Amino acid sequence: MNVKNKSPVTYEDWLNLNRVIIPCVKGVPRIPKYTQKDFKIKKEEWKRDYEKSEIALRLDYDVDLDVDNPIVKDFIPYYIKNCSAIFGRAGNLSSHYLWTNENKIPFKQFRLPEEFEKDYKDFPHGAMLCELRTENTRYTIVPGSLHSKSKTNVEWETYEGIKQYNGNLSIDVGKIALATALVVIYPGEGGRDEYCTAIAGILCKHSDWSDTEIDDYIYRICEAANDNEREKRKNKGTSSRKTDRKFGINKISEITGYSHSNIQKLFNWIGLFQSITTQISNDMIEKIVEFGANRYYIHLNVPEQDKIEKRIITVHGEDLMNQKLFYDKAMNQAKAWIPRQKSKEYEDMMAAKFSAREYSKDFVEEANEEFKFKRMFSDYLSTRGVFTDKTQLAIYGQPYFDSRNNRIEFKLDGFERELVKQKVNMDRVDLVMKCINILKAKKNRGKWENKSCVSWVIQGDKVEDKKIIWEGEAIDIDETGEDNE
Repeated sequence: MNVKNKSPVTYEDWLNLNRVIIPCVKGVPRIPKYTQKDFKIKKEEWKRDYEKSEIALRLDYDVDLDVDNPIVKDFIPYYIKNCSAIFGRAGNLSSHYLWTNENKIPFKQFRLPEEFEKDYKDFPHGAMLCELRTENTRYTIVPGSLHSKSKTNVEWETYEGIKQYNGNLSIDVGKIALATALVVIYPGEGGRDEYCTAIAGILCKHSDWSDTEIDDYIYRICEAANDNEREKRKNKGTSSRKTDRKFGINKISEITGYSHSNIQKLFNWIGLFQSITTQISNDMIEKIVEFGANRYYIHLNVPEQDKIEKRIITVHGEDLMNQKLFYDKAMNQAKAWIPRQKSKEYEDMMAAKFSAREYSKDFVEEANEEFKFKRMFSDYLSTRGVFTDKTQLAIYGQPYFDSRNNRIEFKLDGFERELVKQKVNMDRVDLVMKCINILKAKKNRGKWENKSCVSWVIQGDKVEDKKIIWEGEAIDIDETGEDNE
């Protein structure tokens, strides 16, 4: 167990983490409007009305891997890359894995088809293997609560903060769910070797997994299924690649007696056997590389006669979100004809690729919009001058350096006029936001000679040699007190 003392276990703890929490009784919210976006209960209200309630975390900002089938836990150590927030209860330990949902992973259930009922009917949660639970319409009972059914405490097993997942969570959980499903329908003696050969054949033919990945995957399935001949089947990936004996969906269907379509649905969880257009699109769009400042390189595999050419296009974030815009960019920049997909298929595919995006080695700070805005401010200071006489600020609107407090004061109007001179057009509200968020400036309602002197202030470090260092540039401080306009 690895739990820090500051793990959230009270309503105050969860509210201090800026999370939305819901008071529940026996797992049911006490307030019907809990799904509303502006729903919020303050500490005082919770203490007064809901102190004895169960605490439910609304999944606005987080994603909860809710483990229902016990076999799932056999595979989590191999395919979940990191989790710093794990909880459960007596009788069902390690049943919830929590991450921040910065990559906007959608809600997804991994449920066995009804046709498999004879194999799953004895499990506590039946067909449900696990869920990726998120969005403001869903919640999960968290540590600090009593579980309504088992009457046991929900407790942390690991807590080092709620962090972002390092990888493609949907695909990694898909691997776990698929392995679990293949264990649930694992055949009796006599059909096991061909069953494992068929799994290997599917992964060899339709995935980009290495032989070692396939070998390990199948061995773990055999191990979880208590196959006493699992050592004989540990090299299925390697051997399948070398032979033509590549059984597939049909063979698994034949051995298990389950329909071809339902077996295929299991492999959909790892992105296989999607619609033909999705398969082609997925192959053509190789990867997304983030360059910075809302710019992305898209690596494409473009068929040209009898070969595949590697081409790269550049897009904005909004281009990725809009299917038509993206396809237009691909055609205009790379002459790539990408087959049209259903909007949901496109969204799922691009969300997965965006979640797994790389970061360009060529990224330089100068490409960042924040750097560009700081450079504009630096140019403004260089052009107007920086004065140690506050008269220049109060009367002429010139930048002023307060040597006692090591801070720069400037007039927003003066900065705005300089931007206009440089043909930089920016809405006033955007200028204010950039000053606050990028320059870390604060509005100051100060005085000069007992008169109001409103300015914007940037706190700095102590300066030497009458120079201000601004993002690597030295800007002279003028002590003459003269207007240099």
